[in-house]
Amino acid sequence: MRASPERASLYFGPTHQPVGFTSAALAHFDGSAEPVIRELIQNSLDAASQAGQVAEIRFEICDVESDCLPGWKDYLEALELAKKERKRRNQGKASHDERTVLQRIDSMRRREHIPLLLCIDNGHGLNGRRMDALLTPGNTSKGDHGAGSFGLGHHAAFGASDLRYVLYGSKYQKGNKLRSIASGHAILASHHQKSNGPELAADGYWIVDGQGDMGFSGSSNRYPRIIPNLLEPYVDALSDTGTVVCIAGFNDFNRDEGEPGAVEMIGRVAAANFSDAICSGSLSLTVDDIRGESRNHSSLCLSSTNDVEEALDEIKNQKRARKGGGFIAGAVAHNAVLTLRDGRQIDSPTGIRACWRSIVGIDGAQTQVHVFRRGMWITSRADGLKKTDFSNQEPFDAVISLDEGELEELVRSAEGPEHRGLDHKRLNLDEKKRLREGLCAVAQILRDEIGERDDLQEYAPPGFAELKGRLTRAAEKVRRPRTPAGGGSKREPVMPGDKSTVDDNDEPRRRGTPAPGSVPRYRSSLLAESGQSVVVAHLSYDEEAVDGTQIGIRMRMPSGADGSCESPLPDGYLRIATVEDGTSLKSAGPDGALEVMLEAIPGRRVLKVTLLEEVEDPQVLELDLVRRRLDPSKASEVQEASEVSGSASAES
Repeated sequence: MRASPERASLYFGPTHQPVGFTSAALAHFDGSAEPVIRELIQNSLDAASQAGQVAEIRFEICDVESDCLPGWKDYLEALELAKKERKRRNQGKASHDERTVLQRIDSMRRREHIPLLLCIDNGHGLNGRRMDALLTPGNTSKGDHGAGSFGLGHHAAFGASDLRYVLYGSKYQKGNKLRSIASGHAILASHHQKSNGPELAADGYWIVDGQGDMGFSGSSNRYPRIIPNLLEPYVDALSDTGTVVCIAGFNDFNRDEGEPGAVEMIGRVAAANFSDAICSGSLSLTVDDIRGESRNHSSLCLSSTNDVEEALDEIKNQKRARKGGGFIAGAVAHNAVLTLRDGRQIDSPTGIRACWRSIVGIDGAQTQVHVFRRGMWITSRADGLKKTDFSNQEPFDAVISLDEGELEELVRSAEGPEHRGLDHKRLNLDEKKRLREGLCAVAQILRDEIGERDDLQEYAPPGFAELKGRLTRAAEKVRRPRTPAGGGSKREPVMPGDKSTVDDNDEPRRRGTPAPGSVPRYRSSLLAESGQSVVVAHLSYDEEAVDGTQIGIRMRMPSGADGSCESPLPDGYLRIATVEDGTSLKSAGPDGALEVMLEAIPGRRVLKVTLLEEVEDPQVLELDLVRRRLDPSKASEVQEASEVSGSASAES
């Protein structure tokens, strides 16, 4: 017969610091899926690693009657007292954020059934010390092990709870016996239980009655040893040690209408951020949504590389992480998975795993090195491992996995609370130096494995001189167009006049000039035939993509005049009808244009440029590029500016 549980309640202890519903500890978390799921999986992965076994994690979404929540009556009582206290302190004028929090709490608590998000793992479980660390900020039980070190991440789970109430149940090993433990944590606002009583804290803990005044003073009897009915089936199902985290009042990650469901969102976050752990076989994960009728149930399993690829399929072309909803872009995550699947393994020092794959010939692809630590993605832009650090190598994609050792410890120290990106400011001078040296050593391993690029393999049309050597000569900068008559520092398009300036032979006196622009880094070679109007251009754009950046395509015929003479002949720009890059076709209209804009995509691509006139001397024909940073709404304005100067030449 099952033992009777100790009588427990949700205890709010005395405080000397009144606080409102807008908790500073939770302000950083907006309920997005990324931080919540990353933190839960990271903790479970660490717990399984310390238990010496493959991590098996199951997420379940269900709903229960509100009375099933442990400490529910205490929660409602504290909520009403906190609302009354805040109304008194605010004099009826609560802030917008506080009103939003209260609206969400009230909306959720009035539901007939409360939705739950549960995370069940097979790690080493929670004992009294680990429970203390889990419930208190700035406190961690991981020491030199695991991925977390700040003791703040457990607050991420509250972002997914409109009730701001999270419960825990666990089995752990003590000697030769399995023991159980449970607790809970609610975050509301400070309040008074009695008009003349002490102010009570905003944080409430589900602990054994009579142990509240002990707080966290070291008592080992404050946590219930019998699992509450709500969590009992999940804890009992554990074959050995493990933990159940229950997020009460699950808000479906505050997703907007049209966004994917919670199951798919969990799968995407797990696949993007823990692909290394899943592909290496150190993590398997399942997600089940069993709310409501059986016909609405959905599930997902991630236990292989194919599962990860499938989970990322819908976002594999996403170039940027979504604002407020993602730390890693879908395209970046998908590239890392392809490298984990198809990459060539590299002999590396103990504690470091590395693999790479060539991406030569893939349109828009550029060198990228993804850094994972203990199976979790950290960054794809580490200093010393950026694209510019591999300028002598053909484009490639690589994955560096840090499992142990000095470099793993330094990267962990530089991550910060969110465990993404590397901030060197978190390190002292010696640690900064050692981190740079470690990353540079990894970069050299990649260079030695991949080898230097062979630029002689690049396309060069007949008649071009070749200089044999290992260095690539950068393209010469485009000479700035001559200032129109009248001089001055302001360059304005030449406007057509009323007076005709056409000679008897109907030849224009001078050609039009496109609008000026800054010159990017690029290389190009052309293939054209005399008497033809089609030019094939092999273009290598050597700059990173920036939002709102486009490139203007121009075809120039140098005049050959010496620029030092008093009246040098200007270069001529040919009017372009269309530009095709393999994926899109840009048309300049029946009158053509002196400049046609394309998206600025790093890497190589082949352009097919059709002109309105035949090429007379293809050997001197040159491709010019200018960089234009503008909003898409203003793209037409730049095109019109080029058209104005082109129209001037057409009418002159």
